[in-house]
Amino acid sequence: MINTKAASTAVKLAEIMRPVPVVLDHHTCRQALRTMFEHPESKCLVLCNTAEKPVGLLMSEKFFLVATGRLGTDTFYREPAMKLAHKYPLIVDIASEPQTVLAMALDRNPMSRNDCIVVTDCGKLAGVVYVSDLLAFRS
Repeated sequence: MINTKAASTAVKLAEIMRPVPVVLDHHTCRQALRTMFEHPESKCLVLCNTAEKPVGLLMSEKFFLVATGRLGTDTFYREPAMKLAHKYPLIVDIASEPQTVLAMALDRNPMSRNDCIVVTDCGKLAGVVYVSDLLAFRS
């Protein structure tokens, strides 16, 4: 007999996934910064190509540190956002098990362990998941 109660209480990635602001991969840091200011609730921004495939990740805090750093703002504003993006973020399919995704996230380099996890559906951006959300819902 199948235990339907246990199956129905399992958290799906889609249930804890969050919407995320998007910038195209050819946009500048000025455009990325403007998008971040328009979405202060988001911890990150995903860079996508024109086919909506995620190709990079900008974590807001790290990006703001660079934005306020020693480079002049004129130079910073003209830089391609992809130059500062994490080009190999953790990307998972929406059908992935949250426990598996959490294990993958915690196995990353300590400097990027709390970075957002990009979620795709059929290769296209669907949203992001925060490590803190996965920790809150783990069994």
